[in-house]
Amino acid sequence: MKIRYALLAAALALALTGCQAEEPTGTAPLPPEPSPTAGVPLRTPPELPSPEELLERQPMDDTHDAFLVDTGGKLGTLLVTAELGEQDRDTEFGDYHTTLSVWNPGDMDAPLQTMAVLVEDMAFGHHEVVDANFDGYVDFSVLYNMGNAARYWYLWVWDEAAGQFAEVPEYREISLPRRNPETEVIDGWARNSGAGDGVTTFHRWENGKLVCIRRIETWWEETDMVIPETEGTVFAYGIKVEDRIDGELTQVYYKELPPGEDFFDEQAKWEHLDYHGEN
Repeated sequence: MKIRYALLAAALALALTGCQAEEPTGTAPLPPEPSPTAGVPLRTPPELPSPEELLERQPMDDTHDAFLVDTGGKLGTLLVTAELGEQDRDTEFGDYHTTLSVWNPGDMDAPLQTMAVLVEDMAFGHHEVVDANFDGYVDFSVLYNMGNAARYWYLWVWDEAAGQFAEVPEYREISLPRRNPETEVIDGWARNSGAGDGVTTFHRWENGKLVCIRRIETWWEETDMVIPETEGTVFAYGIKVEDRIDGELTQVYYKELPPGEDFFDEQAKWEHLDYHGEN
């Protein structure tokens, strides 16, 4: 009997031990604390102003100018600003130091490039946006000298590989430049006087350089002869034509006309670039 009770006690003890082992030990893990930014909507970066909006914010007055240039390249539309500085009284026309700055509207922290030029007071604020070298990219020019019969410009053409504008010094010498996309010729005219004399030029791009391919110069001078009916002075006219030959301007025609004859008909012939004189 005692043995039977002992066996029952031992079995009961083992059962109680098994139940205790199945009970969880320790404490349950705490849930993760919520993030401080949980539930806060993400902020999108501020939208950049468009080039047109940036242009509207620029000062426009007697000493400030601004305009856009859609280069047609990977940088797209750029902003150009101009600021008139101090006058340089040592120059012939008392020109003003002027700073041009080119800006990328996507990054206005600093200009892409700056140009320091001299500009006549009356010429400041005049600009043109054109494809001056006919390469499909858009360039710009700025007027620097303005007279009654002549106007001269700076020109910067867009260099897509460099991502900048490059100045064309030869363009400064062309008065009243006119660009012809069909012939890719730029002609110019600088009048000397009311008699219609002066210098006509024709330029073309060769290997990326702007070169003069024809120059026509006309002039007049007084003679000792007098027109009997009006007692006016008789003038003698002259014309000289130079063509680009072997890389240099070479005289191909010269004529001093007798008193009473003018150069206009002869000049008109030479203004056609396929004309090379009478055979």
